[in-house]
Amino acid sequence: MDYPNTGLLFTNNRRVNENAPHMNGEVQFEKDFLLQMIKAANGEAVVIKMDAWVKRDKNNNRMVALKVNTYVKPVQSEQKDPWDD
Repeated sequence: MDYPNTGLLFTNNRRVNENAPHMNGEVQFEKDFLLQMIKAANGEAVVIKMDAWVKRDKNNNRMVALKVNTYVKPVQSEQKDPWDD
């Protein structure tokens, strides 16, 4: 994969029974991103938000392109600046 923190899910054309997954693939994570997640976890479960797009591969099979949503909401100061209106 050329882009960090992205992945692909492809249609599983080799399903042998109803319990087999409909799609399979992989996500590639940057090492620094994983270390940040581990550090932030403090023993809790880590939630990784994903964005997804339904696309077609070169054989016209459906696939889902994934991207880790790394947006972090800025922390706002609780004190209001006296110069702000």
